Amino acid sequence: MKKRLPSLSSNFATIINDGGFYVDKTQFIETLENFNQKILFFHRPRRFGKSLLLSMIEHYYGIHHKDKFQSLFSNYYIGKPGKTTPLCSRYYILNFNFSGIMTDSTDDIFASFSKEVSTQVNRFLRVYNLFDSARNYEILKDEGAIDILRNLFSSISSLVDKPKIFILIDEYDHFINELLAFKTDHFKSLVAQNGWVRKFYEVIKQYVGDGIIDRFFATGVTPVTLDSLTSGFNIAKNITLDAQFHNMAGFTEDEVRKLITGTIYEEGKFDLEQVVFDIRDWYNGSRFSVETNEKLYNPQLLVNFLTTFYYEGKYPSDMYDPSVASDYSKIRKQLSLLDIEESFSVITSIVQNENIREGITLQYNLEDRFIKTDLVSLLFYNGLLTIGGGEGKLIDYVIPNYVVKTMYWTFLQRTLVDYNTGTFHTDELISIFDEMRHKGKLTKLVEYISALMNSISNRDLRGFKESNLKMLFMPVLCFANIYKIYSDIEVNRKYIDIYLKLQPNYNGKYSFILELKYLKQDEFEKYDEIKQNGIEQLKNYLRLENLQADENLKAVLIIFRNNTGEIVEVV
Repeated sequence: MKKRLPSLSSNFATIINDGGFYVDKTQFIETLENFNQKILFFHRPRRFGKSLLLSMIEHYYGIHHKDKFQSLFSNYYIGKPGKTTPLCSRYYILNFNFSGIMTDSTDDIFASFSKEVSTQVNRFLRVYNLFDSARNYEILKDEGAIDILRNLFSSISSLVDKPKIFILIDEYDHFINELLAFKTDHFKSLVAQNGWVRKFYEVIKQYVGDGIIDRFFATGVTPVTLDSLTSGFNIAKNITLDAQFHNMAGFTEDEVRKLITGTIYEEGKFDLEQVVFDIRDWYNGSRFSVETNEKLYNPQLLVNFLTTFYYEGKYPSDMYDPSVASDYSKIRKQLSLLDIEESFSVITSIVQNENIREGITLQYNLEDRFIKTDLVSLLFYNGLLTIGGGEGKLIDYVIPNYVVKTMYWTFLQRTLVDYNTGTFHTDELISIFDEMRHKGKLTKLVEYISALMNSISNRDLRGFKESNLKMLFMPVLCFANIYKIYSDIEVNRKYIDIYLKLQPNYNGKYSFILELKYLKQDEFEKYDEIKQNGIEQLKNYLRLENLQADENLKAVLIIFRNNTGEIVEVV
């Protein structure tokens, strides 16, 4: 029987009870329980399924969910005979979710944080009914998060039959990341030696030592607070890069196939292999350990795509979730933590080469100078880079997928292009792309790039080369996702500079392969030779079987000298 596509609910019971398809992650219960550490931090990018993971853990271990165990877990790994662990339904769960903490001022942060702690402690008291109303009042009477938490654990310590507590914290670092990106001074004051964030975790550590808190699991995006926290919370283990937990959040390709065939696929309804091929390019590619070659899909982006595809019968016009746009400002602010020229060189290197080799920062100490390794690591933790390989302590970071590539191109559009031209004129771009897709012409595009080059200062054009030229084209070409852009695509061991494939959602006729040439002053005398070489390259590409199938493919050489482009169409 087919299941429904899962909603974007992060509540495990809601998905199961609504007949939604759940990508089974329950085998990690066994792995976590057998792990030699009980106090754990786990980081993954946004929209990667961390909240649902925590909800599944709560429903498995929570003693108040015991009567629902069979209905929730019987169809999954951990519910099969012989797989259920001894600690099932044995814990009193204390949940916190710090994603909604207000960050307008230091006072707002503390008040909002304390409200979340008070709300969840109150919920804990109501669910488990450990004390009478007078004691509950005493626990909650203080306004500060630290006092409320200490009151709770102190009261539990006085019980004859002490319950075992499992603390689950969702997005423990969310408000800290906001401060890092926008209000660095507030960040430092909160996580300093006497900061209340550290004191909150010191209370937890104390009652772990007293045996009241038996397990702790916190999820987040970046380990920006771990150095500060672990000074007073040195019982914790960061399992983010541990290969055995690699796909605890995120979907493997095998899981994606099971999701599609278990929900929307019917024989003859669509080409399953073609859909998997397309979504692999868009959403797959995340890798969080050098010890595994497995790549992961972003769950939320994938489910959004499948939902639109199922109900509308076609791919969405925007293959990425519009909410990713909120990441642009964070990238910009994270870049500002480093010297502006050094940070921009990192981004340009990533865009030009689609990879960068660096170390990895496991814990951030904002008392130390922020360096290049810290920035590259932040991009990795945020899902904007991923592990391509590793050698010793060096990691080869790569761009994980096409969604993230478009983010970089759009980021460049909003920095390099907008900065130099004042704005990105939509009406002008519409005219450019109408000429391209309907007439097969590139005149307006090349004129636009020439004008952009002439607006960039001579200082910025020093050392300019073909890879820089491509970096000007990409932010323009990604407009409205009219063309799918393949950069340095390998076709039969030949590398095409840019392959523009018209997206099926747009009317039009023409796709393009582009060969870009940029002549420096001392190369002008070789103009004819460079031009002829470019023409021969394109002719060789056109002979490739993969490209011959496209009857409306235009092969074009574009040569720039003195910031002016010449267009040579090759047939």
